[in-house]
Amino acid sequence: MSLNKFMPHLPPFLRNRWPAAVSLLALATCLGAGGAAAAPTRVDLTTLAWFPPIVTQQGNSCAQHAGLYYLLTAERNRRHFLTSWQPANRFSPYQTYAILADSPSGSTHVTDGWHLARETGVPMETDWPRGSHGLMHGFEKYVRAARIRPTSWQLLPIRTETDVGRIKKQLAAGHPLACDFQMRGARLVKQKDGSSLVTGWGRTGPGHTMIYAGYDENIGYDVNGDGMITNDRDITGDGKVTLADHERGAFLVINPWGRSWGSGGKAWALMREHALTPWPRAGEVARLTQFKESPPRLMLRISLALADRSALKLSVSDGRRSVTPMPFSPRPLPHSTRNPVSAWEVFGKVHRPGPLLSPAPLANPAGGPLEMGFDLSALAGGRTFTVSLTNWNKPLQGTLHAAVVVELDARGQIIREMPVPGLPAVLPPQGASWTTSR
Repeated sequence: MSLNKFMPHLPPFLRNRWPAAVSLLALATCLGAGGAAAAPTRVDLTTLAWFPPIVTQQGNSCAQHAGLYYLLTAERNRRHFLTSWQPANRFSPYQTYAILADSPSGSTHVTDGWHLARETGVPMETDWPRGSHGLMHGFEKYVRAARIRPTSWQLLPIRTETDVGRIKKQLAAGHPLACDFQMRGARLVKQKDGSSLVTGWGRTGPGHTMIYAGYDENIGYDVNGDGMITNDRDITGDGKVTLADHERGAFLVINPWGRSWGSGGKAWALMREHALTPWPRAGEVARLTQFKESPPRLMLRISLALADRSALKLSVSDGRRSVTPMPFSPRPLPHSTRNPVSAWEVFGKVHRPGPLLSPAPLANPAGGPLEMGFDLSALAGGRTFTVSLTNWNKPLQGTLHAAVVVELDARGQIIREMPVPGLPAVLPPQGASWTTSR
């Protein structure tokens, strides 16, 4: 029985710290008489209270669900001993998806979402609930979102048995991972215990991002039909035994398609597929390694309406430094020395020509200007601030209704406001600049 079944019977202060108890119990179970940790043969992170509930993605937002809803939520709540059962403890993927997706059903990429979230932060579900469409409206929501941001991540190779060993260590340490496969033609079979097993991923169609939340070394499938399940025989006929020949060993996959897929949204998937599929992104998995939690001390509050936000370049300068929150400023990923070129990066927006922002109007849900907030903490020592809206790849069409440079304290409370004069103003096609001072 899962230890989480006892959760409703605990007082609130213990419920929020239940993952700590689970972790201690797991540690005690793994420690031998000599104090060395034994490698577990099975890991299932979904049984732990800090792992987010299984949900259904909106549109083709699988990548943002994987990177933000699942991985960022899990990493933060595991670190702070919080449950993921409350919306206040779960990150919403919809703001990032709306900014990046080229259509309401367009696809995005995990690393693009992390790039954007590193610049702007990520709202919680309490500020941008499940099923939300368009961009978030309201300065206070942006202030709260800017407090927590992913800062670094890794793309880990997984093509060999040695690679699999490293990935299992990550999962055993409590780090869920993002994986990516083609889905058309995927083969799922039901196990005797009622679980589902992916015996082969698809070989055609677009990629789909999912989550690895565990593994089991004993789950297997008789791939070649010889009546045995082995890892030490050459079943592919290439004259050698590699990961491709392993019939035993499976990862636990969470699919953002929701509970209708597999068994309640989960399935085991043979590890050997990483050595067999030609899909380039299946050669790596992604892990979120660090995030920071600090309140912004200087922000831009801006109220803006545009016919097409993909035309916008928004920057703020203090005369010495400049910040460009829209489109966000991508920075290089930390490359692995073993794998310096990543298929995950090649597929992403940040390394392709063209607009980074989705081509859609900029307006609030009621049809008026959208109120947003952007972190200017890098300019906190400045005295004069120039706000520039320029056309990036096509003429601007819209109105800048208001812009205010806002100084905040450590609790997110406003200390000082520095309104930009001369607003509202219709934007010239090429854009314009305005200046305000302390």
